[in-house]
Amino acid sequence: MSNFKHPFNDSLKKILDRLEYLIKQNTFKNKLDPNYVLLDNSEILQLFKISPKTAVNWREEQILPFCQIKGKIYYKLSDIHKVIDENYISSKKKL
Repeated sequence: MSNFKHPFNDSLKKILDRLEYLIKQNTFKNKLDPNYVLLDNSEILQLFKISPKTAVNWREEQILPFCQIKGKIYYKLSDIHKVIDENYISSKKKL
């Protein structure tokens, strides 16, 4: 009876393995220096929920610093943080 394996146990094991993998990945990313973490254009589009044309406009207007390597566009995570901080508007009420 000890050799009995239920399919549900296999599913739980797969979920547990995936969770452990995601935790390790997240821990690794959090240890990286934001100056050396690069995001590609598709990640920026998803992050800000903008269109490709808006991303082009932001680059042309120098809102979002970038680098281009062989036609592929990359952004430094530290620059993204700066852009967000510089454009953040607090909701404090004026007395």
